[in-house]
Amino acid sequence: MAQPLPWQKELWLDVSALVLQNRLAHALLLTGPQGVGRRTFARALTAFLLCEQRSGYACGQCRSCQQLAAGNHPNALLLSREGLHGLALTPSGRHDQGLAHWTPDKDSKKRDIAADAVRKMIEMLSLSTHYHGSRVVVFDPAEALNEASLNSLLKTIEEPPPGTHLLLVSERPQALKATLRSRCQRLRFATPAQDQALEWLRARKPKADAALLQEARGAPLRALELDESDERARARDWSELLAGVLQLKQEPIAAAQRIGKDDAGAFLAWLLGWLTGALRQALGGSGLLPPPELHRLIQEATDARRRLEGNANPQMLLEALLVLASRQARAQRRT
Repeated sequence: MAQPLPWQKELWLDVSALVLQNRLAHALLLTGPQGVGRRTFARALTAFLLCEQRSGYACGQCRSCQQLAAGNHPNALLLSREGLHGLALTPSGRHDQGLAHWTPDKDSKKRDIAADAVRKMIEMLSLSTHYHGSRVVVFDPAEALNEASLNSLLKTIEEPPPGTHLLLVSERPQALKATLRSRCQRLRFATPAQDQALEWLRARKPKADAALLQEARGAPLRALELDESDERARARDWSELLAGVLQLKQEPIAAAQRIGKDDAGAFLAWLLGWLTGALRQALGGSGLLPPPELHRLIQEATDARRRLEGNANPQMLLEALLVLASRQARAQRRT
């Protein structure tokens, strides 16, 4: 059965009530940091919208719920860099045996959501709905929409076919065009309280501790990923490296070389989480940099991540960011 996470229940009550009252907005923008459950909520909401026997949640037993679980429901679509597929109740949102409506060429780069995939989705939405029910499209990640795919989408966002709901999942809503953001109702997902996050995490990993959750910047699903991979050790290395740069004990160019261009994308994703946590500390009166400098670093890291999805040189992006951090730390020492 597809259900929201424990810390999402209050938001779920509000949104599910709108569904039952037929007042849910046709386009929702689900925003928040990595690992807090935006995708889980999107799948639970999709299941609820399509379920034929829903009560507080989707029943998990009806024809629609069973088809959705396997990615075979004709009214549930997932639009991603991998193409247009039937949405499934799996961590990736896809199922090996699920529907595949449009996929990019094997040799093509998958940096963006292709305009052809968007056009295929629009074509499918123009047809009569199956089972005379709702239709749901999940965009994940929404910031992967490029200029061409966005232009194809705007009219559908503004005037979708009746009964259609578009769920845009985004970790970086500021990277979306204002014309797209303004057409969506935003649902914000924050990190849960530590006690609640640890209770959920320990139900899956009994040995999980507050240190693991802290490394994941308070995001329980991210903490689970860290514990099940070698990323935890890598995150520790990066944390020590960045601390060295901010304490003026590590040259920024050398630090960028240690990270390496192949890990630039993963480092930028980690850095944004680290900076968000550092900003919280700074607002509480502690930390190596004041809030304005951290805000600037967050903006620069966000821009670097966007440029990395294009043709920017990853090594130069890393060097520029770490040089800026070093200069900020040096200026802070002088004050």
